[in-house]
Amino acid sequence: MSENGMQDRATDRSQELIGYIRAKTNRLLEVMGTVPLNPEELDDATLLAVDPIGIVTDSFEQVLEHLQKTNSELAATRDELQAIFDSAGGAIVVVDEKMEVVACNSYSQWALFAGERNVMGKNLRSLICGHDQEECILEQILTTQRRVEQNDFLHDGRHYHLVGTPLKNHDGAISRVVLLYTDITERRAAAEEIERLAFFDSLTGLPNRVLLKDRLAQLLTRAGRYNEMVAILFIDLDRFKEVNDTLGHGTGDQLLQVVSERLTACLRSCDTVARLGGDEFVVLLPGITERDCVGDIAAKLLQSLCKPVQLDAREVFTSGSIGISLWPIDGDSVSTLFKNADTAMYHAKEQGRNTYRFYTPQMHATSMEQLTLSNDLRYALERGELHLCYQPQVSFETGGLIGVEALLRWIHPKLGMIPPDRFIPLAEDTGLIVPIGTWVLHEACRQAMMWVAQGLPSLRVAVNISAKQFRESDFSDTVKAVLQTTGLAPNLLELELTEGMLIENVTQTKLTLQSLKDMGVTLAIDDFGTGYSSLSYLKHFPLDRLKIDKSFVKEIAEKSGDAAAIVEAVVALGHSLKLTVIAEGVEQQDQVDFLHNRKCDELQGYFFSRPLTPQALEELLRKGVNGPEFCLYRYQ
Repeated sequence: MSENGMQDRATDRSQELIGYIRAKTNRLLEVMGTVPLNPEELDDATLLAVDPIGIVTDSFEQVLEHLQKTNSELAATRDELQAIFDSAGGAIVVVDEKMEVVACNSYSQWALFAGERNVMGKNLRSLICGHDQEECILEQILTTQRRVEQNDFLHDGRHYHLVGTPLKNHDGAISRVVLLYTDITERRAAAEEIERLAFFDSLTGLPNRVLLKDRLAQLLTRAGRYNEMVAILFIDLDRFKEVNDTLGHGTGDQLLQVVSERLTACLRSCDTVARLGGDEFVVLLPGITERDCVGDIAAKLLQSLCKPVQLDAREVFTSGSIGISLWPIDGDSVSTLFKNADTAMYHAKEQGRNTYRFYTPQMHATSMEQLTLSNDLRYALERGELHLCYQPQVSFETGGLIGVEALLRWIHPKLGMIPPDRFIPLAEDTGLIVPIGTWVLHEACRQAMMWVAQGLPSLRVAVNISAKQFRESDFSDTVKAVLQTTGLAPNLLELELTEGMLIENVTQTKLTLQSLKDMGVTLAIDDFGTGYSSLSYLKHFPLDRLKIDKSFVKEIAEKSGDAAAIVEAVVALGHSLKLTVIAEGVEQQDQVDFLHNRKCDELQGYFFSRPLTPQALEELLRKGVNGPEFCLYRYQ
């Protein structure tokens, strides 16, 4: 080959090398992202001087520095996200499409996976085994491809609100499921407590009035669909107040708890027993087809209530009065049925208690009459419709008139004479008994003082005091003011109290009685033997007289029961306590004979005289004064 050929060949190879270098350099600069150099603008000598290895080294150093910075930032972000993940107020678990755990926070570790040190890669079913709810929510997410929520997931005795959210890849397939468990155990318990307080009685645990009305409304809807009857039984305990007043409210509460248990035990699981408050209970009986079966159930309830109750080593007896209304016969609404059952219950009480009565339309008319009387009674005092009459009290020893009992009468302008047993309970219920009682006290003392002023024999006048009057904080002051206003000598006033009134608050009672005694007022226990007696207290009260209830005196004549033994015991008890004993309701000679043989001190009743108007009694006193001997009765 010639020398020129060899030079040409070398030149070609050099151009090929330069072209190769130029192409690779251009690509290198493009990939590395360095300051762009255009190889076409470089001459061959400069291009051959380019150091590609240096360019690569510099570029890799830049990339490495960038990667280190990025990794550091990613690590910080990851730590920050993990801290947020762990500080969440609930358990967070992430599973893949195979339900294997790929992530979880620290909360879930101790709340859900207690005892499991490493849960990563394990199937969630094997970690929380035996919970169909867990599988159910995962299957729902996989099936619906949507977020699923479960209100109450139970695990290890704790309640959770569970939310499952699917995460999808770029193909739309679920790659992860995020499960969030929020512990609602305390919240659920608080809600249950709120519901219990709102719908259940705190003492007995029975449904209260609110829940009762709701259940009755539901029962009426169902009964209308199946053409059945629903029975509503209003139950009120008889003389429960006496238990409270005598034995204390704690004992009364225990009795109410026993009653609730007994009522529940007598009924079916579909029946409802509720407590309205106080000593009032209501029973709902659904699915009733015959009226008679309701009466049988009521009788069964009464029989259960009559059994003695052992409370604090003391045997207590109680009973109940039940009023019954039936849907749809006695009303088509909840309020009407309640009202009619309540009306029937009051009629059961009026019929002697410890019995039941079905509602009748006539009862409504009677209730309306009672309401009218109650309203009229509010104006009876100011209209001058109330009057006092006086029944003589006779000494067994002298046969003479030694005192009178002031008895209240109401002459209604339209209805005429209203018996005391009809309007006195109304006065008690409405609270009118306090102002009426004060008027009676003042009127009796005024009348007694008038007789004294007229020169007639001085008579002790006995006035019945109601429990509400006696509990007034200024009762002693009221009595003192009445005596000062009327001018009556205190020893001519006798206040008749009942056993229950005395025993309710013994300390305060003793203070009040002593205050009255210090004034010179005479004190008596009325209707002795009919209430809850406490002889240990009786001997410490400054009393003067025991009054034997007329029910015992009546039984003496009928020769029935243990009345004779009771009367004999009361007389002996009174004398042992140095008290005068008076028997009321004496109507027959054999009663007089019996009481005389038992050395009863005083007598009162129709056998001697009916209650007299002030004018009639004044006439009697004048005849006695003018006669040779002032004597109503001389025992032969």
